[in-house]
Amino acid sequence: MPPVVRPFRGVSAQDRRATRRGQLLDAALDVLGEHGRDGFTMTAVCRRAKLTERYFYESFANRDELLIALFDQLTGQMSEQVLHAADAVPADASPRDKYAGALRPMIRALAADPRQARAYVECFTSDLLRAHRAKVVQTFTAVITEQVLALSGDPARARVEATALLLIGGIHEVLHGWLTGAVELTEDELVDEFAAIGATLTERLILP
Repeated sequence: MPPVVRPFRGVSAQDRRATRRGQLLDAALDVLGEHGRDGFTMTAVCRRAKLTERYFYESFANRDELLIALFDQLTGQMSEQVLHAADAVPADASPRDKYAGALRPMIRALAADPRQARAYVECFTSDLLRAHRAKVVQTFTAVITEQVLALSGDPARARVEATALLLIGGIHEVLHGWLTGAVELTEDELVDEFAAIGATLTERLILP
C-alpha cells in the first residue's frame, strides 16, 4: 500500500504542493521580468521562491515546462481581463466602444507591471511557445467571430474568421512593438487605435 501522507498543521499535501507551485510561478515571473530568458534558470527561480530543487521537480520537469506554465498563466489572466471587461460593456455600445472597453484593462495592467510587460515580450519571441501563442490567437479569433456573426448573420463565417485573425494577429504585433518601444503611442492612444481599427473591420463585415 502507498504511504499515507498526513496533513501538516491542517494543510493537506496536495494543498502544500499547489502552494509551492504558485510560489515557483510567482518567482518565475519575477526572474523572467527582471532578467529575460537569458537569466531564466531553475536555480534563479528556486532562489527567488526560497525553495529547493526538489520542490521544483515536484511541479515541473524542466525550465521549459515552467516557462510554458507561466505563459499559460499570463495569457489566461489576460483573456479573463478582456472577456470580463467585454461583458461589462453595454450591449448597445458602438463597436468602437466595445473594443476599447474590452482592451483597456489588459493594456493598463501590462503598462502598470513591468514584469508582465517584459514576460509578454520574452514569451512572444520564444520558439518554444509558438503553438501556445497560436492557441491564444485562435481563442480570441473565435470570440470576435461569434460576436460579429451575432450582429449580422449575413457574412460568411470564413470571411469573418479571416478578418478576426487579421485583427488579433495585428494587435499582438503592435502590442509587442509598443512594449519594446518601437511603437511610440500613449496608453490611451494605443487603445484608441485598436478600437478604431477593430470597429472599422467589424462595420465592414456587417454593413450591406
